Amino acid sequence: MANILQVTTPNVNTDNRNVQNPLDPKHNAENPAIRNPVDPTRVVRADGRDGQQAENSAQNDLFSGINFESNYGAFIKSLGENSGLAGALGQLLFTDISGMVEAGHAEIGALVDQFLMTLKMDSPEELMKFMQGQQELQARFTGDFFAQLRSVLSQTNSEGLKDAVMAFLKGYNNFSSGTHLLQQMDSLTKDIEQLLLRPYREEFRQLAGGMDFQAANGNTQANAAQLNGRLIPFLANYISHTHDYGAVRDATMLLIFNAVRYQEGSTDRLMKLFDRMADNQEFARLFKGDLQASLQKLLEPDMSATKSMMSDFADGLAKLLLRGANGEAGLENVQQFYTIMNGMLVNESVYMPLLHFILPFQFEDNNVVSEMWVDPDAKHGSDGGRKVKLFLKFDIQSLGKFELVMTLQDHESKMQLFVPTFLAKQDKKIQTDVSSILKKNGIRLSQCAVYGRVRDRKIDEVFPEIRAKENTINVRI
Repeated sequence: MANILQVTTPNVNTDNRNVQNPLDPKHNAENPAIRNPVDPTRVVRADGRDGQQAENSAQNDLFSGINFESNYGAFIKSLGENSGLAGALGQLLFTDISGMVEAGHAEIGALVDQFLMTLKMDSPEELMKFMQGQQELQARFTGDFFAQLRSVLSQTNSEGLKDAVMAFLKGYNNFSSGTHLLQQMDSLTKDIEQLLLRPYREEFRQLAGGMDFQAANGNTQANAAQLNGRLIPFLANYISHTHDYGAVRDATMLLIFNAVRYQEGSTDRLMKLFDRMADNQEFARLFKGDLQASLQKLLEPDMSATKSMMSDFADGLAKLLLRGANGEAGLENVQQFYTIMNGMLVNESVYMPLLHFILPFQFEDNNVVSEMWVDPDAKHGSDGGRKVKLFLKFDIQSLGKFELVMTLQDHESKMQLFVPTFLAKQDKKIQTDVSSILKKNGIRLSQCAVYGRVRDRKIDEVFPEIRAKENTINVRI
């Protein structure tokens, strides 16, 4: 029980009257570090502070770097808590899995072996394609067309044009997410079937069987008719008759949410949004390039080998994490899989202010897990062109952990490289080699500092500007 009345043992040493009892409320009542001291001799605020202290504290909270009581502040805090994601994934893939196989979890071992095959790179060109595929997988709005749209948005003052461009981008996001949304709805219908009462399952299974979960992006008409005309009305009637307001209704609402996004990604709707944007006279003046050719390229399905490779990578990782989180790799390893899964899901947050990539691969008999954070528009009032800031963390099995902080603007780069301490003495050679590599790629290295790595750098330490996105309004629910 808490010592509410601050009852203490009398001081045995009565000769030394200058010794102060640290629990004496008379010595702690004015200490601003103690938020709730109890002093029965006087009436104080609920938090034990006077008005001036409260005002100063409010000002400190207002102008502090970040407010962890808000949703965005809590998200930034979670970024720091997931800073060990790359290490945890590398530990799982390249170290712990052998122990799991020896413990009798052969199926998980086979799944990991299959996944590792997608990570083996036989040449620098293949490694480059893998990295580019990761970038395309994470950053959907890339390429010359979207660069032109960003230029239009930055140059125009017309609210009508801005609304038209943003509406098109939202429509394209729904259009390009069609395959993913179908996969989500396929999984949801299977879950709902197991949640329904047995007499209703067969009819629902037949209705779900009428969906084409392999339909191409934009081809939404048949699936939308099945969802709106039969599947969702069946679930609504089921909930109304059975009064099942628990898991079935929750899953149904999630199904409806995905269905709405899917229907808004039809090709016809995307074309209407495109025509609305293109018909704007100011848009025609600001956009540089062949607009129709750009649209045609957007509508074409991506059947490239890189797309297939990244699909195998994503599917393999998802299956591995799901099986491990369900305990198939041993109950003692469930938390490890959940930790990695939670770290991956941080990328899906609407608050994510940066591009985040996880790059595990095997190259030249080395197991490498790298993690990259990129601010593609780090320019803040400075002269020159677009500025990109990058934070790269990678762990090479035979050498150790590295960290790289680099800015790139107008084909000129500034770099800080943190290497294992035993390599720090070779800073001159490292600087020469790095400069040579960048020069071959048309980049001039204006500054390169090499340091011994003694600790992990935090995301908000490398990108302090993400704190500025906090508006200090507490919207935490």
